[in-house]
Amino acid sequence: MTDLSEPSAAVPIDPAVVSRLIREEIDRNNSYLQFAQTQIEKDRIFFGSLYKIAAAFLLLLVAGAGVLQYSSIAQMRADMASSVNATIVEANTKIAQELSNVRAEVAKRVDNEFRGENITSLVIKAAKERTANELQNIIRAEVSGQVAKGLEDQAPEIRQIIEGQTKDAVIALEPTIRSAVDKATQQQVHVTVEPIRAQMGSYDLLIQLGNLATLARGDDRPAFEYLLQVVAGNRPESQNADVRKLAESTATAIIYDKKVGVQLQLQFKIPQAPDAMRQSLRSKNPIERQAALDNYPENDKTILPILVEMIKTDKSISVTYKSVQRFNALTKQEFEFWRTDDLLAWWRDHEGEFR
Repeated sequence: MTDLSEPSAAVPIDPAVVSRLIREEIDRNNSYLQFAQTQIEKDRIFFGSLYKIAAAFLLLLVAGAGVLQYSSIAQMRADMASSVNATIVEANTKIAQELSNVRAEVAKRVDNEFRGENITSLVIKAAKERTANELQNIIRAEVSGQVAKGLEDQAPEIRQIIEGQTKDAVIALEPTIRSAVDKATQQQVHVTVEPIRAQMGSYDLLIQLGNLATLARGDDRPAFEYLLQVVAGNRPESQNADVRKLAESTATAIIYDKKVGVQLQLQFKIPQAPDAMRQSLRSKNPIERQAALDNYPENDKTILPILVEMIKTDKSISVTYKSVQRFNALTKQEFEFWRTDDLLAWWRDHEGEFR
C-alpha cells in the first residue's frame, strides 16, 4: 500500500482533476449498471417467453383439467391467471434482487477504487502532470518577465559595456583598418595618378631631351652624343617612342648640317705661325680652335696626335667635325665625325706609321 501522506503534502491536488477522475469512475460504474439492466431485460424477455410457454402449458393443463378435474371453464381461467400472476411476482422479485445486487456491487467497486492504490496513483500522477505543466508556464512567464525587467534596468550599463567592447575591438583592429585603407588608397591613387604620372614622365623626358637637343644644336658635343645613344637604344629613354623620335630628328639634322651645310673658314685677324696655331688648338675658345684647324698647314702630319686628343675630349661639335676632317685628309681615311670610336680604334693600330 502506497503511503499518501508525503505526496499529498508535497503536491497540491487540483479539484477539477479529481472531479474528472470521479466522473470517469462513475461512468465506468454506469456501464456496469447498464450491463446489469441489459441482462435484466434479457431475463424479462426470457420470462416472457417462459410465460407464453407456461400459458400454452396451462392451456393444455386446463384442457386436461377440464376433462379430468374441473367442472367449468371459469375455474380453469382462474387457476391459470393465478399461476401467471405468481410467476410475474416471482420474476419481479428476482429482477429487483438482481438490481439491488448490481447497485451494491457498483457501490462496493467504486468505494474500493477510491480506497485503493489505483485511484491514488492516478490522482498523484494527474496532479504531478498538471502541477509540472503549470509550473513550467509559471516559470517561463516569470523568467521572461524577470529577464525583460533586468534588461530594461541594466540597459545603460549594457550599452556602456557594448560601446566599450566595440571601441576596444576597433582600437585592436586599427592597424589592420589603417593598412587596408592605406592599401586601398594607394591602389586608387595608382589607378588614377599612374597614367598622369606616366604622361608627365613622358613630358619630363621630352623636356629633358629638348634641352639636350637645344644644347646639341648649340654645338654641345656631349649633348649630341647622348642623343646618338638614345637613337641607338642604349639609354632608358629609348623606350619612349616620342623621345627617341626627337633625339633621332635632332641628331640627323646636326649630321646633315655638318656634312651638307656650308662650313665657314675662320681666319685669324693676325696671321699665325704653326707653333702659335698649335697653342690655339688647346685654347678654351672653340672659335680659336676652329680657326687654328682651318689655317694649319695641310700636309703637316705632326699634328695627328693633337687631332686624336681633340677628337677624344673636345666638347664642340664643330671642332670635332673639323678635327676628323683634317685627320681623314692626313691619313687618307673616311671616318664619320659622329663615329669617333672607329677612328680611335684605327689610330691605335696605325699610330706607329705616322711617327
